[in-house]
Amino acid sequence: MSAGRKTTRLLTMSALLLIAVACASRTPSTVAGSGPPTPSVAPVGQVWVAVLGVDEAPSDLSAQRTAVLEALGDALEGSVVVSPVGCLEGLPSALPADGYVLAIQQGSRAEVAVLANQLPEKPRFIGPVHVLCTD
Repeated sequence: MSAGRKTTRLLTMSALLLIAVACASRTPSTVAGSGPPTPSVAPVGQVWVAVLGVDEAPSDLSAQRTAVLEALGDALEGSVVVSPVGCLEGLPSALPADGYVLAIQQGSRAEVAVLANQLPEKPRFIGPVHVLCTD
């Protein structure tokens, strides 16, 4: 192999290596979509909820929870919760203190509202609550 070809090959390999390093160190850009928001991971503390149902026993909310997940998608399973009313401080006093709620739980009002608007029935309550306990 001639010296000219070795130089050309070395320059080509160097250029490819530089491109690969530049691409690997680049931060991926995000593209805003028109679909539902991705769930926020909210720690125990304040979250936004849309209360969809209330009942005395959590098992009585199971079918309604399944229907909500079918409408919104199973990816939101952790965001569609059945919780004791006593674990969510800030719910309306009209809800039974010893009952359970079916709710969509997200990090912001906008996220909760977008998800709730995809359901046929309006929520009974949308607002911020403080999570006092988890299971």
